[in-house]
Parts: sequence; C-alpha cells; structure tokens
Amino acid sequence: MKKVLRIVSFVLALSTVLCFATACKKENGDSEEPEDDVKITVTQEYIITRADGTANVGLAKELKQYIKDNTGLSLELREDWVRDPSQIPAKEILVGKCDREESKAAYEKLGDGDWTVLASGEKIVIAGNTVKALSDAVNYFVETYVKGKSVIEMSVSDSYSGNSATELIYFNWSEGELYDAGINGGYPRLYALKDGTMLLGYDGMYVSRSTDNGRTWKEKNYASKGYVGTANAAFFQDEEGIVYLGFRSTGYNDDGSFFSSIQVSYSKDNGVTWEHHSTVYENLEPTGVYKGVWEPHFGMMNGYLTCFYANDSTNITTYQNIEYKQWDPEAKEWINRTIVCNGEEHESRDGMPVWQQLSTGEYVCVVEAFNKSDNNCFAVKLTWSEDGKKWSTPVTVMSAKKSGTVCAAPFIVELPTGQLVISCQTNENTKTKEIYTMSTVISDGTPVRYISEINFSEHDYPYYGAYEFASTMWNGMYIYNGYIFTCSISSNLGIRICRYKFGDKLQQS
Repeated sequence: MKKVLRIVSFVLALSTVLCFATACKKENGDSEEPEDDVKITVTQEYIITRADGTANVGLAKELKQYIKDNTGLSLELREDWVRDPSQIPAKEILVGKCDREESKAAYEKLGDGDWTVLASGEKIVIAGNTVKALSDAVNYFVETYVKGKSVIEMSVSDSYSGNSATELIYFNWSEGELYDAGINGGYPRLYALKDGTMLLGYDGMYVSRSTDNGRTWKEKNYASKGYVGTANAAFFQDEEGIVYLGFRSTGYNDDGSFFSSIQVSYSKDNGVTWEHHSTVYENLEPTGVYKGVWEPHFGMMNGYLTCFYANDSTNITTYQNIEYKQWDPEAKEWINRTIVCNGEEHESRDGMPVWQQLSTGEYVCVVEAFNKSDNNCFAVKLTWSEDGKKWSTPVTVMSAKKSGTVCAAPFIVELPTGQLVISCQTNENTKTKEIYTMSTVISDGTPVRYISEINFSEHDYPYYGAYEFASTMWNGMYIYNGYIFTCSISSNLGIRICRYKFGDKLQQS
C-alpha cells in the first residue's frame, strides 16, 4: 500500500489563564487591585472593527449579536481599513489582526496557539494567531464581559491570555491493520454496542457481529423480513440497550409505480434477532419516476432518536432535500419533520447525509452536493447547527483534485480532540473514472462554524494501491476502543475493514 505521511493537529484544551499586565487573575482565582482602576465602559459610540478574512468576519458578526442580545447595544461593524488614519475611531473593539497599533502590539507577543483579551486606552483588543485561538479569545470575552451583563466594562489594566496550541502526531493509514471481512455486500456500516460487540450492516439488511474488535466477523442475521430493495444500514443503541437499524426499501408495484420508504427494525439481543419497529417515511411515484427517500442515518438530538434521510420525492422538491424526523415513544410515531438542506435554495441535489452531535454540543452534517465551479460534479459539503433546528448554508470541505472527477458518498466522525475526519469515494486519481477509492481528510481543529476546505489535510487513501483495477466504494467510519475504523466495499474482495490504533488518544465515540 502506498505510504503517505500525514501530520495531524490535535487541539488541546485551553491552558491555565496566563497574565502579563499589572492587574491579572492568579491561579487561585484571586485578583490584585490595580494601581489605577480606570474603567472602560462600552457605549453606543463603540465600533466593532474586524480584520480581513472569512473567520474574522464570522467572529465579529457573532460578537455583535451577543452584545445586542445581552446588553441591547447595536454596535456598528466595520472592517479595519481606513484611507485617512485620522479617521480611525477612538473607541473600538478590535477583532483579529487589525491595522491598529494596539492590535499589532498584542500580536507581537503571541506565540504558537496564543490568544489574548486586553484593554488599551479606549480600545479593547481581542487577538489570536489561529482561527481556533481567536475563537477562544472571543468566547472568553463574551463569557467574562458580555453574557448575563447589562453593561460591558473592563479595567484599563485587564489583560488575559490563553493557549490553543497543537500537538503534532503522525497519522498514516498505510500503518493500519487491513482485514477482509469475508462478506459481499454494499454500503457497509459499523457500530459498537455497550457490551463491546461490533455490528456490521450491509445491503439486504444483513448484520454480522464481531467480538474481537473487528478482526473477524461471524453470523449473518437478517433484519428486514417482509421488505424488498433494502439498503443503507444505520445503527443506534439507546440507553436501555435496544438496537435500532434503519434502512431504505424500494421497488415497483404491478402497475409500474415506484415506492420507497425509510424503515426501522429493532433488536433486544444485541443484533442476533430483529423485529419491525416503525416506518419513518413513505413515498409513491408514478410509472417511470425513480425518486423517493434514501440513506437514513441515526443519532440523538434534543432527547429524541432522530433519523436523517435524503428526499427527492417529486411532491417535495425538484432537486433533493436533507430532512430528519424524530421518534416520539409515547405517540409511537415519527414527528417534527425538519429540512436541514433545501436543494432548491442551494440549486443542488444534496444527498447521502451523515451527521452527529459534536463535543461542543453543536450538530454537524456532511452531504454529497453539486460543485457548481466544476460543472456540478459532486463534492462534500458541510452544514452545522447550534440547536438542530436552524442549519447553516453548506460549505465545501472536500472536493476532487482533478477537474471532472468527484468526491461523493461522504462520512464524518469527530476525534476526541475536536478534529473532524471526513471521508468520501473519489475517482480523482484512479486508472479510469469508473474506478473509485476511499479518501479521507482531517481538520486542524478550527471550530465547525468557521471551517472550510482550507482547514483540512491533503487527501489520504486507506485502501489505495492494494489493487489497481477494483473500486473501493460506499465507505463508512467508526471510532471505538482506541481505534478509528474504516469500512468499504471492494468490487472484487467484498467488504474491507481497516483500523488504526491511536492508543490512549481515542476513546469510544
């Protein structure tokens, strides 16, 4: 297998607050009285001034909204450039590396991963030398001076700093362990149960089990009795130990009409036997129309078992939506249908959703979407939400490196450090466009609300080079018991599983 070395940044928690001004917090939380306790009070005359750059714009807008929500002040937001230095406002909150002497002085003192919040004259400086560090600085300012306050007030001697530095480790898929599961089946998905058993689901809704951390797989339990055209396995185990398996079922009626649905089976014995649980969504199309609902993915959102799926039903959209519904155990029905990505708004066939709740509490979802800059070839886009109800406009996080090729069928997991690993199937560097291989990228720890393709590593290939003329498609990932797993279907070798050992750095997801 081709050996490619990748350096991955693991974001550490903020360090102990450091101080470098006359009045600063000690480690025990006490503070010294400053020699000159002059206060800066933010009033309506203050301007929020931000440096150039997408992240700076986003953070400054967020700060403006926090201030308005907490204090009622609606401060003007400007960029830092001015033609005449005499026109620089006297009262500013500076966000990022602004073209101001106070900001420049603060940045000169910043080391790798450092951030600082300080008062200087009538200005407040919020600085950080990476997106993550600047985000931490804004968060500190909001938590300390904005949230829950009616007035923003700082002492001129206040100065606080922290560190969001990174620890570099080597990440190399070619050093992982590669196993052939001895199973033929499409769209494989992995899941670990509370008792340590790992499940492998694949098209036809068969479930195999492993009790040795994914090395070997046994049994072949059937989980979709009574349904045809089944594919797209999705697992979830609740706190009571019940295992749910979502899948799509499609086919044609005698009159030629096309039906599709998202179905759910459940198991009370860790995936050995299965019964039908419920129907998430059903759709019926007229003869000749192959549209409907596809690719479920499970998780918990706001206390509800939640099923994301793709919907291109003709009565819904001319493109394709990403939607979810939530299980109401009392009413025993799926409720709260919510659109995550509106295909018509994006003019994109957004499909194949994979989502999860991050350690920050936010929700993130990756989709296969049109890349308009490359003749609508598929790329991987990401959308995020604070509450699971209002979702951001999708941004590209993984696109093919060769024009006319694709990045499709995405997956996403979060490392315990907050980094995101995204995978897809791509033909960007295979022998022909008909051959695909699994590709992965890893983020640098940038918060999800500011993340874009530039925040990810180069593409790496867990299975590339093992065979030249066989596709490796329909990839999935899972983090469990000190390993990150990938799974994919080879066109000539069946389901392949690769796992990489991180030792103590990874815990069960």
